[in-house]
Amino acid sequence: MSELDKALAALEARRAQEQAERQQRRKLACDFLRAFHENDVKPSGRLKARGVAAWFDGAKLVLERPDEGDFSEPLLIVVGEQGEIDAGGKSLGRFQPGEETEKKNALIAEIIAHFNF
Repeated sequence: MSELDKALAALEARRAQEQAERQQRRKLACDFLRAFHENDVKPSGRLKARGVAAWFDGAKLVLERPDEGDFSEPLLIVVGEQGEIDAGGKSLGRFQPGEETEKKNALIAEIIAHFNF
């Protein structure tokens, strides 16, 4: 095997490893966001009482007030390619196991601020 082939093989292996790590980080963040939706947002009586509807599509959580029509600005909470969580255009950083409480509190603060509770 030539040196060029060895270098290319090493580069491909490194890229595959980096891709696997990115996918794992993203999966962890998506699983966290899914749990936040299921355990905190979906059962919230206060959000429902204030007309806030929420849906989750696997990597994006949308909270909105449908009764406000076209003038409603939804709050988007999304998981980025690197496993970072963005809420309302503001990055909360990458999700790391063990940070559940910290990220949950940050998301709750963003929801409260966005909907002026």
